[in-house]
Amino acid sequence: MPWKYSREFRDCAVGLVFDWLRDGSGVSRWAVISDIGLKLGVSRESLRRWVVQAEIDRGERPGG
Repeated sequence: MPWKYSREFRDCAVGLVFDWLRDGSGVSRWAVISDIGLKLGVSRESLRRWVVQAEIDRGERPGG
């Protein structure tokens, strides 16, 4: 089955989450993911999984 979202779109969405979290705005991680997901038309759970996978790929979170 083909991906619904391109790799570029997913990378951009994850980058937005990381940028917002890095800002230190004091907003919870879930709130950031929820807001960005809503604005981009992506489910919160999909975006959360993309962020977790990006953290694993960057070596910031254990997993594989």
